[in-house]
Amino acid sequence: MCGIAGILSKSEEDMTSSIKKMLISMQTRGPDGIGLAISNKLLYMNWDAIKDVRVEHNDVMAHARLAIVGGLKGSQPFTDCNNRIIVEHNGEIYNYKELRRELGEHKFRTNTDSEVIIHLLEEHYKGDLYQALKIVLKKLDGIFAIVAKDEKYTALVRDSLGIRQLYYGNNEEMLAFASEKKALWAIEIKNVKRVLPGHIILIDNERKEIVKDEKVLEPIRYHERIYDMDNAINAYYNALIKSMKKRTQDLDRIGVIFSGGIDSVIIAKLASEMVGDVRCYCAGLIGSHDIDYSRKIAKALGLRLEVNELTKEDIEELLPDIIETIEETNVGQVEVAIPVYAAIQLASNDGLRVVLSGQGADELFGGYPWYSKIVESKGYEQFHGYLKNDLLLLYKETLEREDKIAMAHSVEMRVPYLDLEVVSVAMSIDPRLKVFKDDRYGKRVHRELAKRLGIQDNIAYRNKEAAQHGSGIHDVIKEIARKKYKKHIANINRIDREPIGSSQRYGYKFDDEDEWIIDDDLQAYIDYLVLKHGLVNRYEFK
Repeated sequence: MCGIAGILSKSEEDMTSSIKKMLISMQTRGPDGIGLAISNKLLYMNWDAIKDVRVEHNDVMAHARLAIVGGLKGSQPFTDCNNRIIVEHNGEIYNYKELRRELGEHKFRTNTDSEVIIHLLEEHYKGDLYQALKIVLKKLDGIFAIVAKDEKYTALVRDSLGIRQLYYGNNEEMLAFASEKKALWAIEIKNVKRVLPGHIILIDNERKEIVKDEKVLEPIRYHERIYDMDNAINAYYNALIKSMKKRTQDLDRIGVIFSGGIDSVIIAKLASEMVGDVRCYCAGLIGSHDIDYSRKIAKALGLRLEVNELTKEDIEELLPDIIETIEETNVGQVEVAIPVYAAIQLASNDGLRVVLSGQGADELFGGYPWYSKIVESKGYEQFHGYLKNDLLLLYKETLEREDKIAMAHSVEMRVPYLDLEVVSVAMSIDPRLKVFKDDRYGKRVHRELAKRLGIQDNIAYRNKEAAQHGSGIHDVIKEIARKKYKKHIANINRIDREPIGSSQRYGYKFDDEDEWIIDDDLQAYIDYLVLKHGLVNRYEFK
């Protein structure tokens, strides 16, 4: 895991200050060193040496590295043997060992997973960067944001589910790209945009203009439809085991973000069978449901659990840091972020660099309570369509937020349920096996797998509770907003935010619209904090 930054200069202005600002804003993403490609010259250094960097008016690609695979020698960017292509990568390539064997005649200078990308491009490059990338991307099993550059073009790439984000924007002086919005805000980029999942954006190096933005990767591969529960459980089990092995390979210790819900329980159970040292991390308000239940579950399953118990004062103090970290002002996003942020703090304090998350299972198997209402009112095929829509929107609702939280603590978060084989198997299962009519539990295949793994029925069939409620966070923020800040938030400017949450886009999650409209007092309180502390780019204000 790493931080990517880069500038394509449109002027004769010196870009040294700009690239330094971008890197420094994302330092926690890559504490182990910096690499730069200034024109075609590669430089590698520690953070102390950044003061001596000079870019002048040249184009520059920069990379801040968190060393997970390949140790401290795996600095990026990479160039091919003939210096025709430069590549930098943020993410993990899980099949890198197999790809290295296929590339046996190529000379590798590191043991990192990322280096296979440049050698694959070298193998397939015939003077057309875009066509070479289309071939190479289909060979990669992993998660990635990639920047690749040749003499004519620079390409920005994102994996098919958007598990690793990449942003871009431009002004009169430059076109720039980065792993986080704040790096672009730091250099006065006004209109920050996402590279969309599965897309290649192609930029003309001379004109500094986007000439192509095309989707080239699909996240859901064909798999024969599964109509039988036993077959569904078997196929899901086989895919999930492979996914877990990929995400735990070469690790002797790993963390799990743990709420006591069945998604994190399955991950923790499987991880404990694959890695010698597994630690589970939970956070919430003192005495909250998630903390109490997590302790009981961890004890029953023999899991090591660390708990970050927050007071109301702790939560209030954390809020500005969390808003700045996730680069979002929507109160729902902020509430969900708090227990994850506090849990990741514990993992980081324990010296862990990789944690596993249970994100994605609800969207794959129908875990939210409103899905049974869809089955009742609209039928199973429409229900299946809603699952797919929610899955494809996870990148903006969940994945970007949680990546930024983890990387703010120099920790990499991996999501086993979003392995492409797991996704394809799950989406091939007949929706009638996932959620029954008038179903208070949902995720039937998922829960039945838990039972097959030896997890007790009462754990496998625990009712789902939203993270912000199970952790006690929502009520605390409501209390703080209404008791302490009411006079401040009455007439503040509101922030122009992108709607978050499928319910706001489709209106299908609740029968009563009032159940999902954000409470004005709570949102105004978050907006007040943003204005007071200057937590997001000023151009996002109306």
